[in-house]
Amino acid sequence: MNQAPRFGLTTLTCVVIASMIGSGVFTASGYSIASLGSPSRVLLAWLTGGVIAMCGAIAYGELARRLPVSGGEYLYLSRRLHPYFGFLAGWVSLTAGFSGAIAMAALTFEVYAFKTRPDWLPENSVAVAVILLFGLGHAFLARLAAGVQNVVVIVKVIVLGIFLLVAATKLGSHPWSWEGAVTTREPGGVWQATEAFASSVMWISLSFAGFNAGIYIASEVRNPEWAVPKSLWIGTLLVTILYLLLNAVFLTAVPVEKILLQKDVAAIAAAGLGGASLEGLIRFAVSLGTLSSVAGMVMTGPRVFARMADDGVFPKYFCSGDRSTARTVLLQTGIAILLVYASDFRDLLNYLSSVLALSSALTVATLLFPERQQPDNRGVRHVETGKSLLTLSAAFLYVLATVLTAVLMAMDNPKNLLGFLGTIVSGTILWLVFVAGRPEIRQKTWDRGL
Repeated sequence: MNQAPRFGLTTLTCVVIASMIGSGVFTASGYSIASLGSPSRVLLAWLTGGVIAMCGAIAYGELARRLPVSGGEYLYLSRRLHPYFGFLAGWVSLTAGFSGAIAMAALTFEVYAFKTRPDWLPENSVAVAVILLFGLGHAFLARLAAGVQNVVVIVKVIVLGIFLLVAATKLGSHPWSWEGAVTTREPGGVWQATEAFASSVMWISLSFAGFNAGIYIASEVRNPEWAVPKSLWIGTLLVTILYLLLNAVFLTAVPVEKILLQKDVAAIAAAGLGGASLEGLIRFAVSLGTLSSVAGMVMTGPRVFARMADDGVFPKYFCSGDRSTARTVLLQTGIAILLVYASDFRDLLNYLSSVLALSSALTVATLLFPERQQPDNRGVRHVETGKSLLTLSAAFLYVLATVLTAVLMAMDNPKNLLGFLGTIVSGTILWLVFVAGRPEIRQKTWDRGL
């Protein structure tokens, strides 16, 4: 990238936290409890998702240390595996990884910001307004938008902390509900229960998807070899702890039947725990959470498209530089707005969770491959050192857990992977049309590999 480094560890960690604490933590448990039936099982699924995300953070931190420049999965797969897989990862980022996740976060903001939407306010209009606000902000006022985002993240964490303190004061007086509920699934044995658990973990994994957010703006970070990995570890650990505490409250504050298949489980739980005032507080916190999530993804995603343009596999109009930042941000903003009007919430949840998890698994898997020796990296900084046992173990566990969860999810309901297959097919067609017939582009990208 051509921008001078302008972000430090604090901003980077806030980006990670903002990208993770979006819509998923406040919505996924309503669907998971319907499949699993027990708050304890849902919390186990959240813990599993956190452990998987921590393994991913360790692995991505190593990738960022070796290649501390912006570009994300596109960059790593293009350089470490093959340009085709990098192109597919970039296509996933454009269609789902950022634009789809932005749309979902904005829709969740609309649900929580208005307990009852006024009749005069068109459906989805608030979500679109939020996307436009942060899209224009990051397109033309990047430094100011980043500063505002840091403040929003800090305020959001403080408000969620207050909510947890209120819940703690009621540990001995509130009638906490740990009993299970009748699930929406047909009765089955251990295998069916395992498939249901895998589906829930995959949905929950979407709430952890931002654990790698720092890699997308590495070129604009001071001392990225140190700051990017550290931001991933710190952000993921803090968010995992917060998720477990929050969901322990969300799942037990009211009888479980009240939150089955509900999108605003946090507000329902808060109302049961502390009445209208606490419900208002949690709606405010969730609104801040989804706002900062939209802001974080609008900030990080466009750097992927700029990197693709630099390599010649995306229009030159979006090549990196200060001017192209506005162009790529506006492109992603437009796609996110289209997805707001074209998506069903639960279908979007299934689609995003499967696509993003498998794309990340393939990226992390490159750490398990032998290193390719390159005489010249054409100015791209990277670190050629051996991999620690911790890194290899984390990478192996992340890949294994993600692929196994996706397979079980597909066995539970094959339709869950239709969106993933559609993305791969459409991305392959674009590769054949725009890149496959240009061997000089493929060789240029491959020659930059690690």
